[in-house]
Amino acid sequence: MTVFDDLSALLDRGEPAALVTVVGKSGSAPRDVGTRMVVTPDEEYGTIGGGVVEGLAIDDARAVLAGDADPGVRTYELEPGGNTGMVCGGEMDVFVDRVQGQSRLHVAGAGHIGRDLAALAARVGYDVTVVDDREEYADPDAFPDGVDVRHGDYGDVLAGLTMGEDAAVAVATRSGTFDAEAVGAGLDGGAGYVGLVASETKANRVLSGLADEGYSRRDLARVRSPVGLKLGGGGPADIALAILAEIHAVGHDADARPAGADRLPLEALAVVRGGGDLGSGVVYRLHQAGYSVVVTEVERPTVVRRGVAFGSAMYDGEVAVEGVTGRRVDDLEAAVAALRDGDVPVLADPDGSAVADLDPAVLVDAIMAKGKTDTGTRRDDADVVVGLGPGFEAGDDVDAAVETDRGHELGRVFYEGTASAYDGEPGEREGYTHERVVRAPVDGRWETAVDIGAVVSAGETLGTVDDAPVTAEIDGLVRGLVHDGIDVGEGAKLGDIDPRGASVDHTKVSDKALCLGGGVLEAVLRLR
Repeated sequence: MTVFDDLSALLDRGEPAALVTVVGKSGSAPRDVGTRMVVTPDEEYGTIGGGVVEGLAIDDARAVLAGDADPGVRTYELEPGGNTGMVCGGEMDVFVDRVQGQSRLHVAGAGHIGRDLAALAARVGYDVTVVDDREEYADPDAFPDGVDVRHGDYGDVLAGLTMGEDAAVAVATRSGTFDAEAVGAGLDGGAGYVGLVASETKANRVLSGLADEGYSRRDLARVRSPVGLKLGGGGPADIALAILAEIHAVGHDADARPAGADRLPLEALAVVRGGGDLGSGVVYRLHQAGYSVVVTEVERPTVVRRGVAFGSAMYDGEVAVEGVTGRRVDDLEAAVAALRDGDVPVLADPDGSAVADLDPAVLVDAIMAKGKTDTGTRRDDADVVVGLGPGFEAGDDVDAAVETDRGHELGRVFYEGTASAYDGEPGEREGYTHERVVRAPVDGRWETAVDIGAVVSAGETLGTVDDAPVTAEIDGLVRGLVHDGIDVGEGAKLGDIDPRGASVDHTKVSDKALCLGGGVLEAVLRLR
């Protein structure tokens, strides 16, 4: 008897099995290429040489059967220091694969739903058996050729059929009593799918009765009711199609999402140029609203409020802003992978050249150049182009501009004209403006002496630029500091101190940043 005979017998009985095949060898590997064995959860048939290698292959095969590992090639090294502990020299490559026989569907009930379900399943290759206790319904002439139609008690007939993981049992009888018999037989046989066509009230009654008979909660949790995927329609054929679709998805371990679900929603792709704290408020709002967002930055950004700025990922590789993960990526392929994971990719792209390749629906210029330089953003870069702050002419070089100056107009969207010109005056907190801002006293390299979130006193040293100390002018909480080791010019902003002290939560996106994000969302929703 060959391993193929063993495999065929196992599949006929509905038992899960893995086929283990030697596909490569070198040195003193024990068996030749093409040698096979069959492994089940409890038994082995044939051999690939015995010993340690075979033991490892059996363990790997059972991991595949249990769903704990993927099928594929395993390499066993027969060298000192290899993964087998053997010293005979060489290695052996073994392919491990789960083998499935023809999928089986047992239908309990030969009414309208049962007939339509059997016909659909037979058409797509299932081995179908239909059971009904009524002789006039158990009529083979009412079903396609190849469908096995049985007359008898549901529990007794189903108990005699091949079950196992590759079998599905769909129950659609005329009585709760018969439903319970059929569902119990499916559970007893270890069917991979057990579904019950019933109202919520009827299903609860059936399951409650089975619980009284001794079926565990874990067993009953396997019973699917309501049954089928939500495909629409309410006729017998619609219900049959929904049931078969669910059976097929379960049998192939699929998530039954639409075929295009893995595609990125590129119609909702936004690019935000600038990952500072204000731009990050925009990113956060867009992400929360369902947009896929890519952030572009310079290689070494002077981000101040680093804990709430996606631009920090350029230094740290990854940053979390109120539960949204920003991840540094090196190219567009990696950016797409990050988007698929639900993250915000942060890409080094100082001149904005990636925008053309990404072709976003929305582009937000959050560089915060304040009109001092031309950032290169143009109105035809995306369907909707929004600029933050001064330096943009709404209706000319952008579709909309958002006011960034604190006060009554903060967050207002202009569809014509410009935001307020930058006056160089920091926002006021408890009477302090310029005193809040930490600036470089000289040109040089910045090194920090305190952490963001520290509470400091006036005169306390925050760090140095080369050898020149940088001190706090006021008491308060260090809300932000630029990254260590960057070169700065005299007068450059290094950080800011909030005089409100420890009452400030520096880990949250600021009210101003969220306000700007709201303005951008208004513009996007209005203009798209």
